[in-house]
Amino acid sequence: MSSLRRRLLLSLSVVWTVIWIAVALIAWNRSEHEVGELMDAQLAQTAHVLHQITLSGDLPTIAGAPQTLSPIGHPYESMISFQLWREDVLVGSFGAAPLEPLARQPGFSDQTIGTTRWRVFGLPTGRAGEVLYVAQNDGIREELIEYLTLHALQPILWSLPLTVLLIWLAVTDGLRPLSRLARAIGQRSADQLAPLDARRAPSEIRPLIEALNGLMHRLKSALETERHFAADASHELRTPFAIIRTHAQVARRSADPGERAEALDTLICGVDRATHLIAQLLILSRLQPRTDGSGRPTCSLVGTAEQLVADRQGAASAKSIELVCTTPHGEPGLVEIASGVLAILVGNLLDNAIKYSPTGGRVAVTVSAWRDGVLLCVEDAGRGIPAEDRTRVFDRFYRPAGQTEPGAGLGLAIVRRICELHNAGIELLDAEDGPGLRVEVRFRKVV
Repeated sequence: MSSLRRRLLLSLSVVWTVIWIAVALIAWNRSEHEVGELMDAQLAQTAHVLHQITLSGDLPTIAGAPQTLSPIGHPYESMISFQLWREDVLVGSFGAAPLEPLARQPGFSDQTIGTTRWRVFGLPTGRAGEVLYVAQNDGIREELIEYLTLHALQPILWSLPLTVLLIWLAVTDGLRPLSRLARAIGQRSADQLAPLDARRAPSEIRPLIEALNGLMHRLKSALETERHFAADASHELRTPFAIIRTHAQVARRSADPGERAEALDTLICGVDRATHLIAQLLILSRLQPRTDGSGRPTCSLVGTAEQLVADRQGAASAKSIELVCTTPHGEPGLVEIASGVLAILVGNLLDNAIKYSPTGGRVAVTVSAWRDGVLLCVEDAGRGIPAEDRTRVFDRFYRPAGQTEPGAGLGLAIVRRICELHNAGIELLDAEDGPGLRVEVRFRKVV
């Protein structure tokens, strides 16, 4: 498992090493430049001094080996030499200069003679064919450059242990807020989902804390939903299963075939009601906001409405109800919602409209444009819902007084939950023509 501290220490060490190498290269380059300038100036100055000596005639003519060095001189004397050439004749020399010419032209030049590299300055003396060469072994320059560079870098090298220690302390101090955050989360119990305080946290950690707070908020909502689901399911399923048990016992004990058949019919109705209730509860429990960061799916409201109206024609015909659907021609009415979820919403509204419409009534489904969105209207010819109950009917398991139709009181609760999750608006109104209820759902149009 990777360590953030190890990664930071490694990164900072690499950065420090790269900087040190860059400083070393710059120091070497500057030392080489300055030493070269200084030594070149000394070569030129020495050449001019020797020129003055030649003018006075004090430079002896040497036909043999170069002059020997003084035993009390400096070791660097062997690295500094000169030659005086007149035409092709070596007039005089000093130091470790070879017998061959140090250079072939006046001015500064770099020469390699044998295994030795020389920096040479040639000065014409003014006499015909006479040139004075002063040369310096490159070894003295390299030694001086190395000496200056190493002495310049020594403080940085000496500070290496201190630098490593300071980097380690800085990284440890920088990671301390993460350690505090880890301790704060680790000390919490499973049901302690209050938001973490991000006010004193560094700005780099605040996005992490905000993400954790968002996660805990979603966990809290999910836990509350699960608790409500468990409580609602246990409460609402108790009655239908008690009825099922009662009628099963009646059918078991009864010797009358007619009474047994009636009890079994009631038993079947109870099973159907419990099945419908369980299905509605499961739908309600699965309706959760999307948290995976992906975009919302889209589907056609027109196509969904037309398909569901066609599917419900049989149930409407059984009550002699006229079920009609009006949609805009050539307009799909795309909305940001999954097709399965939209089918649940439209299906619940249609089922309620057919259920509460009287025999021979009319249910109209309309899809039309609405401002910057799409409007779905489902209108029935039933008794409607009193104005004082139109808010409460969206609560789970609430049924207005006087209703005799079977149901669990979850249809409109599911519809409202879907609207909340998809930023859709819902409103209950009176029917436009005569008694009845008009349900309007407003969706945002897909751009």
